[in-house]
Amino acid sequence: MDKKNKIVIISLLSILLIALCMFASEINSTKKKAFTSVSEIEEDQSTEVKNEDNSKYIDMALAKEIEAYFQENNIDHESVSYCITDLKHNIKYSMNEKDEFIAGSIYKLPLAMLYYDKVNSGDYTMESTLPYSGYMHEDAGVISSNYTIGSQIPLSELLDAAIVYSDNDAGHILFENLGGWKEYKEAMTKYTSSISDNYYSEDNVSTANTMNDVITYLYAHKDEYQELIDNMKKAEPGEYLDRDIQQGMPQKYGMYDYALNSVGFVECETPYSIVVLTSLGDKGADVMAKINSIAYEHFKVIRN
Repeated sequence: MDKKNKIVIISLLSILLIALCMFASEINSTKKKAFTSVSEIEEDQSTEVKNEDNSKYIDMALAKEIEAYFQENNIDHESVSYCITDLKHNIKYSMNEKDEFIAGSIYKLPLAMLYYDKVNSGDYTMESTLPYSGYMHEDAGVISSNYTIGSQIPLSELLDAAIVYSDNDAGHILFENLGGWKEYKEAMTKYTSSISDNYYSEDNVSTANTMNDVITYLYAHKDEYQELIDNMKKAEPGEYLDRDIQQGMPQKYGMYDYALNSVGFVECETPYSIVVLTSLGDKGADVMAKINSIAYEHFKVIRN
């Protein structure tokens, strides 16, 4: 073999070696993404633990069991986001918690909270009425069945309809009477500092981080929202997050196209909040129920 051919062969081998290294790097990157739940949880725990050293309560078994479920069932990680907070020790477990998902009707939870705040501050009473204009009508539901365009509707009925029946007209009436969609989004930042890139757009998107802030705020002030919590328990009882554990937990679900989401909390030996956002269609119901079942088995054991 002459010198020229040797150089050509060596060059080809070098190119092949570089390609193999790049391929291996891509595989490692994919594997790392599949297990981002563990690394992200470690980061979140170091920042979410406050006022005391709760390191002894940071149990990676929860994250590992959820990850094992994802792996065994070939669930696309990018199609799921979750955030679970140990409300006793203020420790957060999460995956893809900063990714934006279509929110569906979970937006109605902080929307209702804003009105309960207004009632508690004396700005409104439950007998106060809000106008029902034509542009607020979205689809058939409790409100459109019971009222005609131009009606003045009691706030109590709007709040019940928005949470118990997830009535879209009720939600529209409520946010329009705050000034509009963007004004509502600005107002609900009192419950969260987690603002995503498209937060203020006309799109109805949210993140698990945002909704985790909302539900943990609600839990911390639950005496102020008892009627809201009761309505959350009445909405599709025993379904979504509660489907497998059957604890009668308060939750707010939302769905649109392939999106299926829910947010709520569970009162057990170690109370916890949970947000699960999915873009898996009907399969999202199985995924959120299983994630919450794993969390419930983890937290129902006493952890002082």
